[in-house]
Amino acid sequence: MQIDRKEIEIRIIKSLNLVKKSRKSLNELNVFLSELNVPYGMVESILANEEIISEVDIPLLVGISIAVYKLTKDRDLHTETLFGDREVRDALDILGQTISEKIYLPIPLNDVIKIKYDSFVTKISIKELVKMFESQLIIYDYETQRGAKYKTNASGGIVKTPIVNKASVKRISKKMADNDYLEDMIVLNVYSTEIEPVTYHEETRTLTINDGAIISILDGFHRLQGALAALEINPNADLVEILSVRTYDHETAQKFFGQINTINVLKTERRKELAQERMSDKVVANLQRKSEIGKRIASSSQVSIPAGELTTFDILSYTIDKVFPLKIQFDVLETSDYLVDFFAYLVGKYPDEFSLKAKESTNSVMRHPLMFIGYIVLSKYMQEQDINLRDLNKMINQIDFDDEKLIGMLSTKGIRGNNLARNNLISYFESIFRGVK
Repeated sequence: MQIDRKEIEIRIIKSLNLVKKSRKSLNELNVFLSELNVPYGMVESILANEEIISEVDIPLLVGISIAVYKLTKDRDLHTETLFGDREVRDALDILGQTISEKIYLPIPLNDVIKIKYDSFVTKISIKELVKMFESQLIIYDYETQRGAKYKTNASGGIVKTPIVNKASVKRISKKMADNDYLEDMIVLNVYSTEIEPVTYHEETRTLTINDGAIISILDGFHRLQGALAALEINPNADLVEILSVRTYDHETAQKFFGQINTINVLKTERRKELAQERMSDKVVANLQRKSEIGKRIASSSQVSIPAGELTTFDILSYTIDKVFPLKIQFDVLETSDYLVDFFAYLVGKYPDEFSLKAKESTNSVMRHPLMFIGYIVLSKYMQEQDINLRDLNKMINQIDFDDEKLIGMLSTKGIRGNNLARNNLISYFESIFRGVK
């Protein structure tokens, strides 16, 4: 690559966000993508969740950049300025190869039983399922799955990767390859903000997944990975799985994943995040989607420094639950809106302290994950006292970040799951802003 991959991704997303505003332009882009053998669903997935682009293979990234440049003539996407000649040549060779029995949308499914308007069930062979995955029709949606772990790619950038239990995949693949795996259920979610994702015909009991829909796997990612490996071992493996097709929106998909139990148990923090049982969980979910720190809120019990994460879902939800009186949905919306503004001012007034690059941060205590307990306490105080958010820095100045008591509390072992210690921190900040001992 001629420049950092992250910069290429940013440029592509910038152009795609302009293209998507015009249905005509989007249709033209689809034609160019099709000519390069880049599946339409790939760009649709990126537009729905920009973080997916970090997982796109280089040949597809090259193909997308070529198609977008051909449409927009955006100089920032001129192929020669992004990739080396050899990279482009290899990418086009790979894209030019015909994938064996590659399939495209629309896809009809037969013998489908309609459970309700957004839930259907049928059966599918693992060969068909794997074919859909290899045709890049099935995606892994991080926001409705187990979350992610982070790794460094070849260009030195930080990318998300699915959380996978390799031992579990190995066990599953062996049983499938030996035709010794008892059928269970795979759950796919089919959705779109542009079109009707599926069409069901009562008379023929046929469900068609329409062209332009996005298919994500809600439950069964380990089994799908196991099926991929099993067919490598034994191409004649003959197994049929129960297939459940849902047409959930983003929020319902998260709730569904939060309620199911699979063989690979979810981490407690992630299960709570998806289930959204407390009103405060809904507030934090809104912050994840709308706020300045949204993508930097970790699902697990610890933050990933390389990924630029600042605090955890559980820390924020616990503190909001204690500090804000949330009784009805109106309270959730009002609190969410206020905190979105609060964190915009916090990050905006202290850009160095909350830099995406940890090494550029000038105050490690200020960006400590548990300091967000203090920021939530402060936000409630400023809201109650009707203090303008423009004066946020004056309020922050009341905190002594060198206070040994504070540093000791932040360093307490086990505090991430220690409610007593969290409550002590809430009391500490209440005493600073309210004078409450």
